[in-house]
Amino acid sequence: MSDIKVICTSDKNVAITFTWDDFAPFHLVEIEGIYGIESNVVTSENTTIDGSTYQGATAKERHIDLTVEMDNDYLANRNLLYRCFPIKRTGTMEYIESGKSKVIEYKVENISPGETTGVVRDYTISLKCTDPYFKDLTDTEVIMASWVSDFSFPAEFPEEGIEFGHREAELVKVVENDSGANNIGITIIFKADGTVRNPAIYHAESGEFTRIGYEGNDFVLHSGQYVVINTHTGKKDIYLINNVPQAEIEENRNKYEMIDWEKVVERYGQSINEYLDEDGNFIQLQDGTNTLTYSAGEGIDYLSVSIYYRISYLGV
Repeated sequence: MSDIKVICTSDKNVAITFTWDDFAPFHLVEIEGIYGIESNVVTSENTTIDGSTYQGATAKERHIDLTVEMDNDYLANRNLLYRCFPIKRTGTMEYIESGKSKVIEYKVENISPGETTGVVRDYTISLKCTDPYFKDLTDTEVIMASWVSDFSFPAEFPEEGIEFGHREAELVKVVENDSGANNIGITIIFKADGTVRNPAIYHAESGEFTRIGYEGNDFVLHSGQYVVINTHTGKKDIYLINNVPQAEIEENRNKYEMIDWEKVVERYGQSINEYLDEDGNFIQLQDGTNTLTYSAGEGIDYLSVSIYYRISYLGV
């Protein structure tokens, strides 16, 4: 157990690291609720049929309990707990084992003291995770179509001219999801380098698609504009990013050097949900093989397409 480390961070960036080895300043005694997952299975019964009929299932919210101990600086350490685990706000727990990390978001249910006298004093921290899945620390980026720079210094300019870049495009990408989890939301980025009409992305296995614009309600994406599509459960939206230079978007990177598209949307996004083709859906990754393709009613050669996702895990 000595290779296990738990880091809890509040939304105000107050963090505590818990380990099994020592008090620094807390010793991790026990952690419950991180292994496995529970579901609500819905069935219906019929008086003329034996057993029941399966209707569906949903994953239950996850409850995590941390039992920790401290052996000095009791007042200061209690206050640190209260600052790291404030109620009514969201925190993040990173679980590290054998050098591999997974994260999960939580709300604080309670902080309960155990022994309040003596040298070693313990607390139980109860966390509720409405999204019960652990995830990777960073998004995985899949580039389906983009322009690649061919220009570098020092440079020579021959009379016949020079090619500053070339387009790379793959109409089909396969994403393998071996985690056992279904309905994993993705972020789709369409960028136009010319006029593009009614861009779309398809999920071959499910037959579902997400299209922006349709007959009678066309959507035209102009050069330099972006469309950001979120298909995450509870966050399904479509946004237009207009008149924002690429360099300014690049400034919105997180600590892992990935563009934080949530922050980009928050700063510059304009909702365009009214252009969603109602015959389609917000596609998500399913357990197993996910074959993704893209298209456009016009200007497909001017369309750059990137997809970001994080695999969900049933436990650690």
